[in-house]
Amino acid sequence: MKRTPSTAPRLLATLLVGFLLAVLGTTVFAWLAVGPLKVEPLLVVVVSAGFRLPFVAGGLLVFGLAYLSDCLGGGILGLQVTAYVTVFVLCALAERKLEISSWPLQMAAVGVMSLVYQLLVAGGLFLVERQHLTPPRLLWLVAMQAVLSAFTAPVFFAFLELVVGGFNRIWLRLGGNRA
Repeated sequence: MKRTPSTAPRLLATLLVGFLLAVLGTTVFAWLAVGPLKVEPLLVVVVSAGFRLPFVAGGLLVFGLAYLSDCLGGGILGLQVTAYVTVFVLCALAERKLEISSWPLQMAAVGVMSLVYQLLVAGGLFLVERQHLTPPRLLWLVAMQAVLSAFTAPVFFAFLELVVGGFNRIWLRLGGNRA
């Protein structure tokens, strides 16, 4: 009887990597920003969770990571939660028809979901804080952010899969089996 890996190692690895990238997203990646464009590694974790985790467990994990990101990033509390959970749900729905195991598909999924995420955040900011002027070339910035996220996606997917593989090996050594 072949042992199939449990979802617990992937869930734990995604939680650990998501926490690490949420913290690094507000520190190291914020320092490496090019003007308003910065690397959004947590988006890759959310897309991966949508495609590879069970809906309820993945949704709770994404909600927690998005809330952490909201708290660390400041601004309007709940805006990133709404955007990340929406991206997660769209990816979970797309998972029924798509498989993103190759890097071009990972890049495409992250690029499209980055557009969704950025437009949700920009729309939320516009609705809540209308007194602020909309930056010139907003759509251009959103598109460039999507391209940046898409091009960096394979690196973060590879890192996440490396950690998941390590957690799977530890899980099997400890006698874990299918949950």
